Amino acid sequence: MVLQEVLEEHLDEAAFRWLQWERALEAPNFNLQETATQEEQLAAHLHGLVLGNQTAADSFLWPALGSGESTRITAAAYALLAQGQVEAIVNFMKGDAPEAREAVRRAVELSGAPGLGIQLAPLLKRDDPCLQAQVVEALVFRHEAPLEMLTRAFMYDEPRARIAALRESPPLPGDTVRRHLPRLLESKHPGIRAAAMEAGLTSRARIAWEACQQAVHARSAHTPQAMVLLALFGTDADTALLVEALETQQLRPHALWALGFSGRVLAMEACLPYLEVPSVARLAGEAFSAMTGLRLEGAYALPPGEQPEGAPPPPEQQEDMEANLVPKPEDDLPWPCIGAVRHWWKEARLRFEVGGRYLDGHLLQGPVLLNALTHGPMRRRHVLARELAIRSQGQHRVPTRAFTQRQFAALAQAQEACKSLRVLPLERTLR
Repeated sequence: MVLQEVLEEHLDEAAFRWLQWERALEAPNFNLQETATQEEQLAAHLHGLVLGNQTAADSFLWPALGSGESTRITAAAYALLAQGQVEAIVNFMKGDAPEAREAVRRAVELSGAPGLGIQLAPLLKRDDPCLQAQVVEALVFRHEAPLEMLTRAFMYDEPRARIAALRESPPLPGDTVRRHLPRLLESKHPGIRAAAMEAGLTSRARIAWEACQQAVHARSAHTPQAMVLLALFGTDADTALLVEALETQQLRPHALWALGFSGRVLAMEACLPYLEVPSVARLAGEAFSAMTGLRLEGAYALPPGEQPEGAPPPPEQQEDMEANLVPKPEDDLPWPCIGAVRHWWKEARLRFEVGGRYLDGHLLQGPVLLNALTHGPMRRRHVLARELAIRSQGQHRVPTRAFTQRQFAALAQAQEACKSLRVLPLERTLR
């Protein structure tokens, strides 16, 4: 009876800690080391479940797969895989439980169970587009997707499969660029089109860069993803396009997010007026901070609990019955103290050269990029990892949603390459 209570507590805590860990991966106020500390707490409870062995499996873990609670399902599936029940979990994924299967997929992505990738591959032959997409995503995440499988996935009906395959793809052969990339770049699905842009840029295909520029000019459904790519790989002229997008209210949050990765003086100065617009002030402050290195804390931020007049109420206080009450990562951003930030910029402006690109106050070079991936806010690392992957033509991919041990290993592998990584506008290298 005591063992049963202990195992039940482990499962409850594992589900809760898993949710906290997933949120930390997207948080603006956590770095990789702090996320690793949260992960240790999760791992302790998962380990407790694994030690329960068959008792835990029969009493708690298998029943938990039908609980309807995603993180509880993921934690239970992860523990079952760690106990060696790989075949049983793969068989579960064949079943008719799409929501539970999605949570199980997350466990499959992260599991270190031997032979798991080999047993997943046959599921791609089943006539189930949703399952095919989940398996492609899992194999891509595990870096166990062979090139021929990725190429086949470009043509799958399920958009998620195409997106996952495109983002993992090494540089595309010339015939694939000619035959398939134009059609993928013209897709009506924003995710497919954005992933095709990334795959094309990894392959140094000029048509991918042109599609990116056209999307920003058009200000369409594809614009937010293209904005980020334009910020990462463009020139001052491309940054000016992003600044122009600030005039469109619906695009303003996306434009500010992208501008924070451009690192150019033009972008820094464009953020300043929006510190005074409550609906986007925190996003503008985040972008300005990411480029200049000014920490929005102490005198440069409003005291905790204080916010400017006209600020939108937190989700739980909104009167709109249809409002999304789930906290967003940007809800944890500080409110900038406008006067202090402007005064700092007046003195610091001369340190930043027009034409340069800055990250955290430093001219962007390979080691600066690697440092931001190692110590920077979790929320921004996903984009920076995409930059590293594209600039290294797929040689260095930091799995920013994996367990931190795997992330630290990928960063260590990229260290030598980053010493000589050229961080120039990508247009100079396109063909």
